[in-house]
Amino acid sequence: MQITTTSDMDPTPPTSGIIAPFQQEAPSDGPYGELKAEIEASLAEAKKHVEEEQFSQALRTILGAVNKCPCEPAGEGKLRHAKDKACHIAQCMLAVNSGDPFALYQVANTPCTCGYRWLSCTRPLHAVALDALADCLDKAGQYIAAFATALATIRLDPASAVGYCRGARIIRYLLRCTPLPPNSAKGRAVAVVLNEASGAVGAPSAVLLRGTLGRFVQSGLRITDRYRRGPKDTYNVVLQRMAYHLKCDTALRDPVKEFPREVLGMVFSHLSTADLLKCLRVNKQWNLLAIQDDSWNDLRLTRPGSPRHHFANFLQQHQGIKSLVISDASDFHLKMGHRFSQIVFGLPQLDRLCIGFEYSPSRPLTVDLGGSKRTTPRTKTRLTQLSLESFDLEKPVAQLITLNVDTLTALNLVNTGPGVSALFEPFCLPNLKKLRITGGSSPAFHPLAAFLQMAPVVIATPNLEQLYLDGFLAGWLRSAPPSPDWGRLWPSLRNVTLGPGMRCFRDLRFRSWNPRFLPPFPASLQSLELLGTIPDVAYSALFTTTSPAPAADPTALLNGDLIDHHLPNLEIFRCLSGALEPRHLERLLKPSVTANKLKVLELTSPPVRAPPPGPDGIQQQPPTQFLPARDLAFLDRCALHTLGLHDFNFFHDPTSRFGATAAFDGDPFVAWLDAFPDLHTLGLYPGNWEGVAGFITALIARPGIKAIHQRYLSGVTWDQARQLARERGVELFHTQGHLPAGWKVFEDLEGWV
Repeated sequence: MQITTTSDMDPTPPTSGIIAPFQQEAPSDGPYGELKAEIEASLAEAKKHVEEEQFSQALRTILGAVNKCPCEPAGEGKLRHAKDKACHIAQCMLAVNSGDPFALYQVANTPCTCGYRWLSCTRPLHAVALDALADCLDKAGQYIAAFATALATIRLDPASAVGYCRGARIIRYLLRCTPLPPNSAKGRAVAVVLNEASGAVGAPSAVLLRGTLGRFVQSGLRITDRYRRGPKDTYNVVLQRMAYHLKCDTALRDPVKEFPREVLGMVFSHLSTADLLKCLRVNKQWNLLAIQDDSWNDLRLTRPGSPRHHFANFLQQHQGIKSLVISDASDFHLKMGHRFSQIVFGLPQLDRLCIGFEYSPSRPLTVDLGGSKRTTPRTKTRLTQLSLESFDLEKPVAQLITLNVDTLTALNLVNTGPGVSALFEPFCLPNLKKLRITGGSSPAFHPLAAFLQMAPVVIATPNLEQLYLDGFLAGWLRSAPPSPDWGRLWPSLRNVTLGPGMRCFRDLRFRSWNPRFLPPFPASLQSLELLGTIPDVAYSALFTTTSPAPAADPTALLNGDLIDHHLPNLEIFRCLSGALEPRHLERLLKPSVTANKLKVLELTSPPVRAPPPGPDGIQQQPPTQFLPARDLAFLDRCALHTLGLHDFNFFHDPTSRFGATAAFDGDPFVAWLDAFPDLHTLGLYPGNWEGVAGFITALIARPGIKAIHQRYLSGVTWDQARQLARERGVELFHTQGHLPAGWKVFEDLEGWV
């Protein structure tokens, strides 16, 4: 008998032993509940015997386990049906080859042609025990008996995939064997499977056996899908993958033809834009369904294949788009005015627009929304959220703001040009709640020329709630100091973030001098994040002075008057410049601490200050060392859950003028943590001192800590710390600079900012 090999299929069903792939067990009655552990133990013992090729002993053990199941006896008093009786195999295989995928299910629920009534049991463990029996017979070389046992497993529970997986595995093994003598055990098994007598003339072909395997798997997949009682288990998944590798129509059936449009619409609504675009390329039916579906509310595009005509047609076919993200406008030829206008004016449902542009001197962006022959210009659109990246030109940005001046609630200008202040001068955006402006990075952008006048920005956004600024030299006005009533501006402000690239402008021409470029903060403020290391920005945000002229030393502002900020709702405060001394922190944070509102605090340790020298010019006392438990005692027992501290070392060396060496001591910081019972997240940025790695590792094991941000661990210490963190259930992050700060302008659109 000549049987050729077939390609291997990756999925292999479970072979033997105790397998627990089922999601749920059948309800256990009293006897079964008591015997379940015994059955599992017997199967585990049998598995060892099979591995040691002690098949006789394994068969006795497995049969004992099978007989322990408290099922109704089969056969109605008749003797046990022979495991390899020809009538049993012939009846089942005739059903498989009939062309009806559910014929085998009918056979499984009827007596054998000889009159024997087969046992029926829906307990998963019973089927697993029979599968172990078939595996043992297969490995013992009794292929016909093994295949008959797999069919008996199907008759035991035709809704379970266990028997189908075992039978398919046996057929596949026989198919892969190379030449088989007709009188060999494998040859006889092939003949029986193909319902031929072992002495028949001629050899059964591999094509016929392969077709039988495909029909067998397809019948099992159809039956289990229709009659399965519980969720899919391991056997169901293996059977599905077998059908896929065999290219069965059941596994490759088109869901567009199988499911109602309502169901497919729900499925498509959860797909990303990239996946939806792939659906358009499957076939005509998929294309029509995907185009007509309502899943194109949130559209995100990166690089098109050929946008010249297809992009315009695509937009015309999807008039229901509400959110549109284009990573690089130049890839879509949006520098052509009519294409840009088609987006703005041609999508009537568009609510959120995000367009980026990769700056290049060889292809400057020139966009005009004034309309063209292909579009009809409109005076208003209805955008509520607008995000523009690397748009240095004022004209298109001003045009977009003009079209949506009454509807914008969030405006995001990323890497914008130095003329951004002029954009706000002619407008009033009464509904704008969120504003983010960050400085540009094009070659034409120079920090000294990036002066951001805050007066037009503040006046144009009277109801602003969230502000993010970075990458600018900011000031109030070049021509005049702030007006006396500027304390009434931005009454609803809740979040302020000043990035690390912010600088503070000082105009020395005025005798009445105030360095502030932001209005005083209202009581509604909930988050204040000063992420720069230059103290001037913190001074400007928090201090003022009545001095007739600016002081030569910026730190002289500390001797001025702290603006009487009353911030009882402050929940997040970050200041990374070290500008604030403990007395200023207490005055600023005490109202929120008293109100039990402060939750996140991140500071830079104040610099060590030497006391003034004595009358003889000699310093009598050592430098004052910052101790948080003492100097920030007003924070004791407050509701902090996140704490970060920068540039600290509590090691004191009496031989050093500044009291510190390369040695590191973090014990005062560790002791300070006891003051915060709700603390679970730490930001550890002490500096590159010796011993910092051990300090961080020790804090990973501290009870109550759930997350740590740091930037010092590397190599072996990083691997060891990660292992310890996994054991302790702590999230360990390598975070540069500071704890995660800032906020998203578009919280509902991941990846916009």
